[in-house]
Order: sequence, then structure tokens, then C-alpha cells
Amino acid sequence: MGLRRFLPSKERVIAGFVLVVRLGLGFMFIMSSVPKIQQPYQFLGSVYGYELVGPKMGVLVAMVLPWVELFTGVCLVGGVFLGGALLASIGMGVLFIFVLVSALYRHLDISCGCFSNPGAGKISYLTLIRAIVITLVSAAAYAGTILLAPRQWQQPLADAKPDKEPELRPATRDGRLLAQE
Repeated sequence: MGLRRFLPSKERVIAGFVLVVRLGLGFMFIMSSVPKIQQPYQFLGSVYGYELVGPKMGVLVAMVLPWVELFTGVCLVGGVFLGGALLASIGMGVLFIFVLVSALYRHLDISCGCFSNPGAGKISYLTLIRAIVITLVSAAAYAGTILLAPRQWQQPLADAKPDKEPELRPATRDGRLLAQE
């Protein structure tokens, strides 16, 4: 029993995990998005390198994705819209896993385009493992935010007590209240 008081509660451990994950992911998304926003044509080349989209869709992806990453990162670091930001992180992770699997299956020799540095590294199974881990960690943090959410909506209605008892007064047939005595 004595050792137990020194151990953190389950809620504190989950809250600490969510904090570390959201700050890590947030800074990663911010650092990843800035070069793509500064050099959009270079990122467009990375998008085309995966050979999955045509010219118009490629431009759309290259214009929108960096801003989604930046907004997601800012939300994660700032602690606002956490559920949505973590869901966006999961969605981007799943999409990137799909894109990586497709490129690896087709033996494309391309840069990942993650930090818009073409020479930073070619895609490999290690890149895929990293994307899977990031997605799983995002999902675990999302689950943690759900576990830590207030559960007021789960209280049964029978437990709810009104602030004040309603006042009952007699009324006439036409609905007018009778004067109190």
C-alpha cells in the first residue's frame, strides 16, 4: 500500500502520454509543413513522384496538404481541437501508409517528400514502419483523449436533481393561476 501512493494514477499517465505525443506530433507536422509551404513546386515534384495523381489533383494535394499539416500541428501544440487534430493525424498517416505501400510495391526510387528535401532519403520499408508507428501512436493518443474526456453525458437521468422544486399553484378552468393565500 505504501508504494502505491508514489505511483501516478492511470489518468495522469494517460494525460502525460497524450501531452508528449501531441507535442511531438505537433512539432513534427509544423516542421514538415514549413518547407512545403515555402517551396511548393519542389513538394509538387514529390507528389508527382508517387505516380498516383494527375496534374490537377497533384497541384491540389501540393497546395492543401502542407496547410492541413500546419493547422494540425498548431492545434496539437496549442492544445485546441485535440480530437479533430489527432483524427487528422490518423487520416494523414493512413493515407501516407497507402501511398508508401503503393510506391514500394511498384519499386519506385523516390524521396518520401516528408520534409521536402529530395536527397533526405529514398522511401524504404523503414519509412513505412515509421509511418505505421506514427499512425498507431496518433490513434493511441486519440483513444487517450477519449478516456480522459468528461463523462457527464453518461450520468443516468435518475441521478440528476433539479435545482429547485417546481411550485404548484391551483389554476382556474381557463388557465389563470389563483392568487396565493
